[in-house]
Amino acid sequence: MKRDEAKKLIDIYGEAWVKQDPDLILTVFTLDAIYNDPKEPESLGHNGIKSYWIKKVVGEQKDIKFKLLNLWIDKDEVIAEWDAEFIDTKRNLLIKMREVGIFTIRDGKFSSLREYYKTIKTPL
Repeated sequence: MKRDEAKKLIDIYGEAWVKQDPDLILTVFTLDAIYNDPKEPESLGHNGIKSYWIKKVVGEQKDIKFKLLNLWIDKDEVIAEWDAEFIDTKRNLLIKMREVGIFTIRDGKFSSLREYYKTIKTPL
C-alpha cells in the first residue's frame, strides 16, 4: 500500500471517530475484519465493529479530537500513531490518549486493527 492510500484510510478512521459515525468507520474495514481494543472483547466483522462503535464511541464519548502524528507502511501493514482527546460520558472524565494502531491491509482496506494506548484521565 502506498503512503497516500494509507493516510486516506487513517484520515477516514479519524473522521469517523470525531463524527461518531459507525457507518463511516465500516468503509475502511473488510467485511471480516478483526478490531482489537486491548480493554474490550475482540470485535469481529462489520457487525461486531459497528456494535463496538455504537456502544463505546457513540454511547460513551463526546467532543472527540483526533490528530495523526506518524504513519509507517511495511508491505501489508500500516502503523499509525495519533493523539486523541474526548469526554468519557460514562465516567465523567476528560481522556487524553496517545495511541498506536497496527493495521493489516487486504484489498485496499483494513482487515485487522490492534490498538495500544496510554491515557491520562482527568475528572470533570
